[in-house]
Amino acid sequence: MREHPLATGLIFSAVVHLLALAIHFVAPDSFRLHSADTPLEVVLVNAKSTHAPDKATALAQANLVGGGEHDGERATSPLPSQAIERDGAPVAQVQRNVSDLEAMQEKLLAQLRSQYATTPEAQRNRADTPQRGHGLDDQTVDQQIARLQAEIDKQLRAYQTRPKRGQVTANTREVAYARYFDGLRHRIERYGTEHFPQIGNDRLYGELIVTLNVNQRGGLGYHKDGWNVVGVEVTRSSGNRDLDRRAVAIVQASAPFGDFSSEMKQRYDILEIVTRMTFSRQGVQAQTLSAPAQDNPQ
Repeated sequence: MREHPLATGLIFSAVVHLLALAIHFVAPDSFRLHSADTPLEVVLVNAKSTHAPDKATALAQANLVGGGEHDGERATSPLPSQAIERDGAPVAQVQRNVSDLEAMQEKLLAQLRSQYATTPEAQRNRADTPQRGHGLDDQTVDQQIARLQAEIDKQLRAYQTRPKRGQVTANTREVAYARYFDGLRHRIERYGTEHFPQIGNDRLYGELIVTLNVNQRGGLGYHKDGWNVVGVEVTRSSGNRDLDRRAVAIVQASAPFGDFSSEMKQRYDILEIVTRMTFSRQGVQAQTLSAPAQDNPQ
């Protein structure tokens, strides 16, 4: 039987190709990029610690281990941001000087943008950078910066639209505010005495503290730009829930208390008035206090 060199060569070549196709060369697991790696958020923090955290959950301009006073997680909603309904901040908190914190946020964000924009392209594209090791590329960093900017802008817009709040206390010396409270007090006392709270034939006596939030039109409460401020609430209970409810109803029925003056409107959207209400045999008395009490209603 004659051999056919051409046929033999073709068969041998086919076998070699099949063997070559059956063999796969793969990189070790240590070199493989795992898509399950958790992406890191880019955040700005206003504090730092001396030790780096064991498990980072965000990229920041400084190390921060266990920072923050809020129990909930930071908002990470994708763009565009949605409006969030929130309660009005207490007067003491709103009156703090936050201009320095706002300027710091703007400055840090500008520095982050500037540093990234001026970084050489070759350096950003190096395969051995720490960001690459965590699965981050240029596009991801751009997205994180955009998300951070949107989050800061949302917080600044929310702060800028917050209601301007003032507090009328026993130490208030300005005539306009003292006069306004005097009119408010008389309305509450007159209505409360005429409609003295009682159950059946039994009149309800006691003392409680309420906080009134009066808007520019003399009404109770504030609802604008996503801010919701309750009109009246019991700050310290009388110990009798029926009396507490009747006292709140008396305040609500006494409103509105009259428009703010032009000067008052320029300065404040809300006046917070902490008032002691006393229900006695002489009728109802209302007295403004120097500072709000923090006890919860019983």
